[in-house]
Amino acid sequence: MTTFMLSLCVGVVAGALDVIPMVARRLSFRSCLSAFCTYLFAAVIIFYSDLPYLPWWADGMAVTLMMALPVVLTFAGKERKAAPVVLFNALLFGLLIAVAERFL
Repeated sequence: MTTFMLSLCVGVVAGALDVIPMVARRLSFRSCLSAFCTYLFAAVIIFYSDLPYLPWWADGMAVTLMMALPVVLTFAGKERKAAPVVLFNALLFGLLIAVAERFL
């Protein structure tokens, strides 16, 4: 399996793990699609990036945090309770994607 296909598979799994609780809470389709695409694209970027001065595990966390920050700023005024959850998910899934990149 090529690196690109592996990154897509990891991204699909990470996106699905993020979307499952969102579907259970009956959030909109656009919100679910946005979260899924964020982690799908984040996995590809993490697999092909190497940020300087960061260890391998922090590389994934930094990329997903940078990708999630605009989303948090967009809805920070309306739903302040969701911002910490989104940031925590970004850090957690970034770490999991980096672990998958390192060990798969």
